[in-house]
Amino acid sequence: MHAVVATIIRDQDNPARHPFVTGCSATVANFKDSACFTPPTPAGQEVVIETVTFSGSGDRSNVVLAPQLVILSAASAAQIFLNPMFDNGFGQPSFSNFSGVQSLRLYADPGVGIACEGVTAALNPGGLSVSCTISGYFVTLP
Repeated sequence: MHAVVATIIRDQDNPARHPFVTGCSATVANFKDSACFTPPTPAGQEVVIETVTFSGSGDRSNVVLAPQLVILSAASAAQIFLNPMFDNGFGQPSFSNFSGVQSLRLYADPGVGIACEGVTAALNPGGLSVSCTISGYFVTLP
């Protein structure tokens, strides 16, 4: 009898996968939504998005921020709604403050841009700020 020994294969050992991180931020006044745009996915690369970290601030009366990712291609836009974020109270009574992180699995083809958007229920006279960091890995396409 021969013993069978399992070999552990780790993702970071896969030469086709490379870490990917991008982000953006934006601030607008007197709107219910604010969006920022990341650079397009490099040619010949497919991005696998695994984690989105989102933060924002807005008018003190807006206690919920609805974060979204929008995968933008030349032909279409796919809108992905993330879990709502609630005011954490750190900015009160001056402004609402939001932060959150979400694990997911999304794919972005070569040349595709990613937008991060935050939406509140009412206008934000003092400004609505959104910031996101997107991480995962990219795979070199054949």
